[in-house]
Amino acid sequence: MSNQMDKWHEDEKALAVERRLMNEALAQLGQAELKYSARRSAARLIFGLDLTGSREPSLRQARIATAAMFDTIKAFSAVAVKLIYYRGTDECRESRWYDDPEILSQSMRKLSCERGGTQIGRLLQRAVDEKEATSGVVFVGDHCEDDPDELFELAQALRRRSTPLFVFHECADHDEWSLKAKPVFKRLAELSGGVYVEFKPDSGVVLKELLSGVAIFSAAGAEGIERMALPTTPEARQLRGHLCLGSGSKR
Repeated sequence: MSNQMDKWHEDEKALAVERRLMNEALAQLGQAELKYSARRSAARLIFGLDLTGSREPSLRQARIATAAMFDTIKAFSAVAVKLIYYRGTDECRESRWYDDPEILSQSMRKLSCERGGTQIGRLLQRAVDEKEATSGVVFVGDHCEDDPDELFELAQALRRRSTPLFVFHECADHDEWSLKAKPVFKRLAELSGGVYVEFKPDSGVVLKELLSGVAIFSAAGAEGIERMALPTTPEARQLRGHLCLGSGSKR
C-alpha cells in the first residue's frame, strides 16, 4: 500500500509539473499572438494605380512588380494592404483591407486598362477619407490631367494625417504628357512628406525594388530598410537614401 501511495504522489507531482509547463507554454503562445496581432495592425499601406489606356503596355510588369512587393510584405512583416485604382471615364474603385497581400496580388492579375482621363484627385481623396491610420500611399502612374491645385490641397491633407505619398512616376523621355506631369508629381510627394522617384516604362526591376522598399519601410521604418540588402538599381538606392535621411538615419 505504501508503495502504491508513493507512486500516486509521484504521478501527481509529475502531472502538476506537466500542467505548469503547459500553462506556461500557453501563456507564452498567448503573448506571442498578442504581439503578432499588434504587429499586424501596426502598418497599413494603400496602393494606388493608374489603369488608364496609356499604361496598358506596362501593366504586365506592374503586376509582376506588385506581386513582388506583396511577397516582400509577407516575408518581412505583416502589413495590411488596400488597392485603389481608376480607369475609363468614371471608374474609381477600392478594395477592403487585406492582411494577406496574396489576395490582392491575384486580383491584380485580373485587372485591365481602359482609356480615359486621370482621376488622381478621387484616389487621393479616398486616402484622405480613410478611417484607418495609414502608413503611406503608393501611387504608380504616368500622366496627370487633374487640377494641380486641388491635388496639392489633398497632398497637404495627407501630411496632416502623417500619411506620406510615394509617387513612382513612369516617365518616358518621348512622352510629352508624362514630362508635363513630373513637376506636379514631385510637388505632391513634397507636400505630403513623401518621396518622388521616376522610372522608365521598361524598368520592371526598378519598380519591383521601389515597391519592396516602401513595403518594408511601412512595416519596420528606417531600421527595416537598413537591414535590407542594398538595392541593385540607382532609383531604389535613391529611395532608400530619402527614407533613411527623412528618419534621421545617417546610413
